[in-house]
Amino acid sequence: MIADNKSAHYMPDDEIQVEPFVQDDGRAISKNQAIQETIHRVISEGHFSPKDLNDDFSKKVFDKYLEMTDYGKLFLLQQDIDAFREYETRIDDDIKEGKTDLFDLVNERIKSRMKDASAFYTEALKNPFTFNSDEFIELDGKKLSWCANEEEMKQRWYKSMKYRTLARLTELKDQQKTTTDKGEKEKTLAQLEIDARENVKKSMDNYFKRLNKINETDRFATYMNSICHVVDPHTDFFPPKDKQRFDEEMSGSFIGIGAVLQSDGSHCTIKQIVTGSPCWKEGRLKVNDVILKVAQGSEEPVDIAGWDTEDIVSIIRGKLGTEVRLTVKHLDGSQEVISIIRGKVETEATFAKSSVINIGKTKIGYILLPEFYASFNESNGRRCAVDMAIEIEKLKKENVSGLIVDLRGNGGGSLSDVVEIGGMFIDKGPIVQVKSKGAPAQTLNDENAGSLYDGPLTILVNQGSASASEILAAAMQDYKRGVVLGTTSFGKGTVQRVYPLEDFYGGEQSLLPFGSIKLTLQKFYRINGGSTQLKGVNPDVTLPDLYELLDVGERKDENSLPWDQIAKSNYKPIKNDATFATLIENSKKRVGGNTAFTLIRQNATLIKKQNDDNKYSLNENVYSQQLKEAKDLSKKIEDINKNKKVGEVSNLMADKSEIQKDSVKVRTNKEWLENLSKDPYVAEASNVILDWINLEKGNKSSVNTSKN
Repeated sequence: MIADNKSAHYMPDDEIQVEPFVQDDGRAISKNQAIQETIHRVISEGHFSPKDLNDDFSKKVFDKYLEMTDYGKLFLLQQDIDAFREYETRIDDDIKEGKTDLFDLVNERIKSRMKDASAFYTEALKNPFTFNSDEFIELDGKKLSWCANEEEMKQRWYKSMKYRTLARLTELKDQQKTTTDKGEKEKTLAQLEIDARENVKKSMDNYFKRLNKINETDRFATYMNSICHVVDPHTDFFPPKDKQRFDEEMSGSFIGIGAVLQSDGSHCTIKQIVTGSPCWKEGRLKVNDVILKVAQGSEEPVDIAGWDTEDIVSIIRGKLGTEVRLTVKHLDGSQEVISIIRGKVETEATFAKSSVINIGKTKIGYILLPEFYASFNESNGRRCAVDMAIEIEKLKKENVSGLIVDLRGNGGGSLSDVVEIGGMFIDKGPIVQVKSKGAPAQTLNDENAGSLYDGPLTILVNQGSASASEILAAAMQDYKRGVVLGTTSFGKGTVQRVYPLEDFYGGEQSLLPFGSIKLTLQKFYRINGGSTQLKGVNPDVTLPDLYELLDVGERKDENSLPWDQIAKSNYKPIKNDATFATLIENSKKRVGGNTAFTLIRQNATLIKKQNDDNKYSLNENVYSQQLKEAKDLSKKIEDINKNKKVGEVSNLMADKSEIQKDSVKVRTNKEWLENLSKDPYVAEASNVILDWINLEKGNKSSVNTSKN
């Protein structure tokens, strides 16, 4: 589980000119003030497009800070917000003057309100609940108002505890159905309700223990990140312990489940599934699932609402071979307990891998590239460009007639490697343009004459394809070198790097360490001059996606840098418009008549509806019906492509002996090939290649006829 940094392009030679901060007016300065001033200086002098410090900026920081501090509106009252409102337009001035007044006030107030809330939940769980009323609970903090007074807050906590108890009671009833089948004595509904309340009480006690462990350093990091995230969503402050964890995660293998987590302070979501990892093999955990509870094997699950990422990581990780059970909420609204056996998560799982799709007598190559990896600090480390070249050469020996490059879920990575990979499919020429602060755009070219592969090419993208993935897809689209299929990509056209804050501080050394900042340094542009920022890459052929109606890309954040355009590079399209127009038109017709895609489109509408509706009934019968509807939708989605097959998918001859050496690899490989053979997106990418091959045969036939 790592921070969301895969989409950052790490360029080792990126340096910024920032004057070190030194307190020179003789005043004493606190550590928090020194950190704030250093961050302010780094952003204002080093960020690609720093925001003006004004009242509008201040208001956005104010709203962001309150949202990050109390997203569910379960602690602060309206009177607190009214007291804080004095600072709503003063934050910009306080930053300039080296003050942290709003943080100091909120820090003290939230600690007081946490004590009140501890009494509220304890009181709410003392007596039995009944679940036959028409009450509802709203779980989206953005749709809630701040409680007007303490009595209203008590009622909010009462409803929250009632909802949690109902959810746990439903789970216990389901579990009892299983155990009574084995002959165990059945508990009464009243006994189950008591058990459910006791479970929730234990979970809440643990939750508040963790809340009380949060110190001023942690809370100040939240305040700093409310400032950073208003500048742009990818600029982050890492306090020392977070940076240490970040470095550990990026360094290589670890024991865990292989999921990248992202927390907004209230919810913990799955940002990425590491290919080949334990949760990838298990198969049910999906990107954008929300983790609600974590249990160690058969032990009582712990509610992790409001936990920070570090604490969540610590209880999900564990010893090799042990079981962790995650209670998750899927995007379709259904909840599920997923059992995962912890294993070694290695970077090997993220490396490029390929297979051959056999359709009749035609062989089509398939390459999965999970990320644009590169080991900058190791002279002999793996690089995706080198690995891609190896996979292409192996596929050429298999005599494939076309190639699919799968970039779905690829969050990006090395900029230099994407330029090199792009060059494998063209003779030579520009791949991407990069613009630094206050400097003209620089064109990054493939300088190697000749291409490694010049046959039919399709690129698969989705909403999780970001940054370097968008560069490659956009370049192939602009050159008319390959047909891009899928959904509009993420829309991240910015470049980041992590810097130690100590590098920009020249003051009192006893205040150190400060931590680090991930800073947005550059924007990149496609060779046609347009940015991928916000807009992403629009595919040539749009394939229906279950989550296409959900706003999960760069566009969802109002603080994202804007889209813009620069002059185009000097390049020439490789294929003619007529060829591409035919391929695209044929594909659109197939997609329109494809049963699987029709079902996906229908279910996408239902997922959107359920995702937008965060109201849950506190009536047991209605609540059970809501869960049933969500489960039914999940089942429909699961069954969409159960019996469909792309073609016969097989390993490359060059890989078979290596796979057979390891029983784990044998099992993982079998699962991968089975999933690939039922993938409708890969099937349509294959159809486009078959069309392409037939078009080329027809063109050659026409040329030969005219010569005769």
